Amino acid sequence: MSPDLSLCIVNHRTPQLTQQCLRSIAETAEGLAVEVLLVNNTLDDQDELRSCLTSFTSSQFLQNEARCGFSANQNQMLRRTQGRYLMPLNSDAIVQPGALRELVRFMDDHPHVGMAGPRLIHADGQLQPSCRNFPNPATHFLEASGLWQLLRGSFIGRWYYLCSLHTAVQEVDWLTGACLIVRAEAAQQVGFYDEALFPGLYGEDLEWCWRMKRAGWQIMFDPHAVVRHLENQSPMNDRLVQVYFGFYTFCAHCLSHSQQHAIRLTTWLALWPKWFFARSPKTRALYAAVMALPMPTLSARH
Repeated sequence: MSPDLSLCIVNHRTPQLTQQCLRSIAETAEGLAVEVLLVNNTLDDQDELRSCLTSFTSSQFLQNEARCGFSANQNQMLRRTQGRYLMPLNSDAIVQPGALRELVRFMDDHPHVGMAGPRLIHADGQLQPSCRNFPNPATHFLEASGLWQLLRGSFIGRWYYLCSLHTAVQEVDWLTGACLIVRAEAAQQVGFYDEALFPGLYGEDLEWCWRMKRAGWQIMFDPHAVVRHLENQSPMNDRLVQVYFGFYTFCAHCLSHSQQHAIRLTTWLALWPKWFFARSPKTRALYAAVMALPMPTLSARH
């Protein structure tokens, strides 16, 4: 009999967080048949991580001989899964009681949903907005400039999902990928993460949802499941540049040339005031690097 849920976790220099994540799964599985797959992206901490898997009836441990990017790591686990539903889960996520059972129930009750996500909260319990629209110049300007925060909870949240209260079940364009539940049938139809297009980190969740929607599957947000996401715990230099590089890669692959140019211009307009008023040379240099980042040259797919 297939497991209800296959959870896929990458450890990249966060062994304590990964162990905490695994403990939270074991404590909240609540009778679900789960399998846990873990890939260790470093050569350290192998024994400690293996020992954390002994509490699961079904588990797989994969040890990389060389470091891989997030998409490649997730894909090598996703290809081995046996569950009805798949769950790429960040190592800095802590599953809250009832979340896994709620997400499985939600997918069982909504057969046209290819992917869903829980309500994410920060370490202090505050909401971590995760509902997104596919990018256009207007939504990108609001997010990049930070002006979206002035509109949170307003009527615009009906159309601009980032500003919604995140308290009601709703269909969205895409969800940030700290925790996703994916119907195995949908993943088999559209494929997994595009590791060739996204060899690093960021942008891969957006593009996966894009393919899901284009194949006719719904993307849904379920606030009744809650996952604590500590966010940005894996070491990374120039994270903001990497975020924009992944975002621009998506734009270059999926949007028209006119949309690409408009979004890049919007980035400059949104970040120029932040660059101008930056209080430290390091921060100013970071904004300058993002503003100078070119749009990759890729074949557009409309």
